[in-house]
Amino acid sequence: MQPNLRPNLRVVGGGDAISQRRDFDDLARLTLPRILVERVEAREIPPLLAFAAGEIPALAAASGAVSRVAERNRDSVWVFRRGAAPVGIYAMLHLSKDGLERLLLGELDTTQPDPRALVASGEAPSAIYKWAVVAPGMASAGICAISRMLQADRYATANLFARPTTMGGERIMASLGFGRVRSGLPDLHRYVRVANRVGHSMAAA
Repeated sequence: MQPNLRPNLRVVGGGDAISQRRDFDDLARLTLPRILVERVEAREIPPLLAFAAGEIPALAAASGAVSRVAERNRDSVWVFRRGAAPVGIYAMLHLSKDGLERLLLGELDTTQPDPRALVASGEAPSAIYKWAVVAPGMASAGICAISRMLQADRYATANLFARPTTMGGERIMASLGFGRVRSGLPDLHRYVRVANRVGHSMAAA
């Protein structure tokens, strides 16, 4: 049976604080209004998804899938807070080599990800799929913190993949350096990490 491949990614807002064209990796150097960015604990997942479902309705029924992904890799789901209140959420799939192959073939069910397609906490992923992002207004400053986190050695060479569901989301992705990539999916976009670019590799050598 063909898996449900409806994309979960929707960048809501996200352009207010990072409106200028910048590579995703460059966001790590930005200083923006303070947003607290924390890993999501298991007990927080249901209420956070209820919050995020206001922008991505499908998340209302995704608690089980999100919990399994977060249990497999604790760097998968992050919450943005201003004070104690959640103002955004950033979820990603840390793909294994097999998971990346499935994604490129159009065979990865992103609504119910197979744990075998994901690496465990502490392992270096082959790629990272941006699963769901809600970052309205100044909450988009939290994306800069995610960019900084993804500079860690085990993440620095993991290219990013995403599928937009709105024209606005696609424009934001393009402004961050994402481009369409040939795959089994018509709308898959890829961001090639700075560490993987030929010019950077030659300079480093």
